[in-house]
Amino acid sequence: MMQSETVKRALDAVEDACGHCAVCSPDCPVAISKRALAGLLYDLKQMEAVSESECS
Repeated sequence: MMQSETVKRALDAVEDACGHCAVCSPDCPVAISKRALAGLLYDLKQMEAVSESECS
């Protein structure tokens, strides 16, 4: 399994844990986790794209 798939599953789990408050605070641990995992997922997808293009 690629790392991006694992991070995507973790991001989905954090999304499921979110209570979807009316007002989301930037200090909310769920919001912080979502931002961090989304950034990591983006970086991993970029790295995988570069790796695939180098192999071709």
